[in-house]
Amino acid sequence: MNWSLLRLPAFRALWLGRLFSWVGSGIGPVALAFAALDLGADAVQLGLVVAARSLPNLLLILFGGVLADRLPKRLIAVGSSVVSALSLAVGALLLAGGLGTLPLLAVLGALNGVGAAYFSPSTSALLRELVGDQLIRDATVLNRVSMNIGLIVGTAIGGALVAAFSSQIALAVGSLLFTSALVAFAGLPRNAIGAVRGGSFARDLLEGLAFVLRTRWLLSTLILSFLAQFVFAGAVQVLGPIAARETFGPALWGFAGAVQTLGLVVGAVVAGSLRGRLRLAVATTGTMAMALPLGVLALILLVEPLGVDPLHWFFWLSLALFAASVGLEIFTIPLDVTVQLQVPRSYLARVYASLTLASLAGMPLGEIVVGPVARLVGSSATLVGMAVLIVAASAVVGLSRRVRNADAALG
Repeated sequence: MNWSLLRLPAFRALWLGRLFSWVGSGIGPVALAFAALDLGADAVQLGLVVAARSLPNLLLILFGGVLADRLPKRLIAVGSSVVSALSLAVGALLLAGGLGTLPLLAVLGALNGVGAAYFSPSTSALLRELVGDQLIRDATVLNRVSMNIGLIVGTAIGGALVAAFSSQIALAVGSLLFTSALVAFAGLPRNAIGAVRGGSFARDLLEGLAFVLRTRWLLSTLILSFLAQFVFAGAVQVLGPIAARETFGPALWGFAGAVQTLGLVVGAVVAGSLRGRLRLAVATTGTMAMALPLGVLALILLVEPLGVDPLHWFFWLSLALFAASVGLEIFTIPLDVTVQLQVPRSYLARVYASLTLASLAGMPLGEIVVGPVARLVGSSATLVGMAVLIVAASAVVGLSRRVRNADAALG
């Protein structure tokens, strides 16, 4: 990885701001969840508090992309950090004063989700303007590394702060990190402004969606991103804990999840080391690795009663989860680079918003669908079917002529 890019003041401001924001984004949901539990939330109420943060992010991400293509991106990055910092700070103060309630936590979680919806498109679209076309590959890798490390560290810190102190302390630390991001983003150039001028907000939104729909390589990879999250979230997040409970237990399941997140960092490093030698059409095959943990889970649920050592299952599942994360990053980074270099700057934030929406929508939909399907055809058959789906989708997208031509001139 080209860490020398951090010597560029504008890129350093963006990288540090994103890093602080992602750590804060890792802390926030953990702290809000445990704060709700401290207030006596049951499973249904906890789900509502958690969903209150996720839903605005899902609903507003496209609007965030439109704004980032119309307004100064620095302004949106700073504004989203202010909203995120204030939402967590108010939560910490209310809990410390004994005034916290579940509805208030839900409202504050929703505000935090609003901040996230406007943060991602603006900061992603800024990258090309800060480093230029020649350095965009290295900058993309460093950006992905900062995101992955930030979420891993933030989640770990959030849990540790709640365990050692309290949920309000965790919220306060999360707010401090978003404030640090605000300070870092102040170093971004003021002239990085969207290229869209005039026109209605609705028209700009529809034009962005129309651009995605008529750009076939982009639409194909967006669908693949959706299916990857749909399959992985549904199979691993829903059926994974069931398989773990019947074999090696919840503690080792948590450790397997940590190995999975480590794979995201390693995958970013591997993709970065290829330095443009990996074409987007070939990179799409990386998502085939997401079928590996599904296959292992299917075997666990099929043959566990035969008495296989649970630690063997833990080892192979951890290895499969690690490989799946590496494969996902090997796909994501060439896709990011191709988007940066092939999409006109006037559409860049809206395209990133669409890609983010595809991933965000795939997760809850997969989690909702997999249970009824597993009940109908069986868990192992469901896992095998989802594994076949992601392998087939990867092959179809990778063989697409438009996808093969998308980055042919990028060098």
